[in-house]
Amino acid sequence: MCPRTLMMLRAYHGRVVPATTHRVAEAVEALRRGKIIALPTDTLYGLAAGVRSESGVRALYATKRRSEDVPLAICVGDAQEVGNYLETGHLASGLLEELLPGPVTVISWTKSSSDLPNCINPGRRLLGVRVPNSCFVRAVARQYGHALALTSANQSGDRSTVDVTEFLEIWDDVRFLKYQRYHLHLFLFVLMSENAVYLDFRRR
Repeated sequence: MCPRTLMMLRAYHGRVVPATTHRVAEAVEALRRGKIIALPTDTLYGLAAGVRSESGVRALYATKRRSEDVPLAICVGDAQEVGNYLETGHLASGLLEELLPGPVTVISWTKSSSDLPNCINPGRRLLGVRVPNSCFVRAVARQYGHALALTSANQSGDRSTVDVTEFLEIWDDVRFLKYQRYHLHLFLFVLMSENAVYLDFRRR
């Protein structure tokens, strides 16, 4: 780890911690208090807020310096939960379970019976849902008990980040920053795959 990173980690002692399973509870507590957290997903670093917290969602937009007209994706803990938020009855049986978890954003019509609050993409029928192949992120979503609003850890218009030091300018806005040392093969995969696959599953 480079000296600059070590210096930043010391300066933010207690707020920048490893993304390990015994840190899940404190991340969930921060979400429930309307805070946002930064965490490593299976593709890049993300910012998350609890969808049940309007203050958390608004903080997410403010930290990103992003217009609230730009929609957010959500994240759930398991592929079976995607159908709680999206219309999926027209999809082949087992398709979502085959694709997820993984670096895929599933896009379809928002289910009318979903419990998403009005602060999530108001006035929009389309929604993107992720189930990252990350034990930590999925554990946080499961323990939180609802979906997470999830977006990349950068300011709007900036490049996506795969290193914890690449978004220093927003560290002060984040309650907890969970870091992970990406192995070289994963790092290369992230760069070559351009981080995500978007699949549009709207019924035509």
